[in-house]
Amino acid sequence: MKLRFLGLVLMFTLKLASAYAQSDYEFGSATKIEGEHFTIYYKPGVDPNNLLKQLTISPTDQMLSNYNVDTSSVQRRLSSMMEVLFIRASDILDLHVYSYKGNIKIFPTIKDLTDYYNRLYHSHVPCTGYAFYLVDYKSIYISAEYFRREVLGHEIGHAIMSSYFVVQPSVKVQEVLAGYIEYQLKKSK
Repeated sequence: MKLRFLGLVLMFTLKLASAYAQSDYEFGSATKIEGEHFTIYYKPGVDPNNLLKQLTISPTDQMLSNYNVDTSSVQRRLSSMMEVLFIRASDILDLHVYSYKGNIKIFPTIKDLTDYYNRLYHSHVPCTGYAFYLVDYKSIYISAEYFRREVLGHEIGHAIMSSYFVVQPSVKVQEVLAGYIEYQLKKSK
């Protein structure tokens, strides 16, 4: 009995290590920025200044989140802006997960994101969006071309819901709630 249990634990550990390696091998040469709720990875060829321009976090977002943005460097500012967005998404849903820690992985192009999606799911069906969230890796995958607050807010909503609810709402309900975040962020520009 103990031997079976040990075998199951070993098999689970190896499967988990393999899944983690599958998720991260693409980002071995990526720049890494640590933040309170997110570790941001962006691949070579992605300009963090351009990401900040596209993100368009407004002074109103900053005021509503009550978060002080660190402007000491481009990387710190990007990390701070993601914290503002996380707080805004949490407030919009009225679901607060203070201990959440996940990843945001940024590909240079939508083609790179789609290629990764196809390798991950062993399919040739194109990724239908500009970003996606994987619960198992606690990671948001996004293209630098579509690095927008509404798109990220939508995916952050999925991250919040997957951490907040013990029993996950249906996919349709999650999409409605994530869409609500997207709508509220567009409305408040």
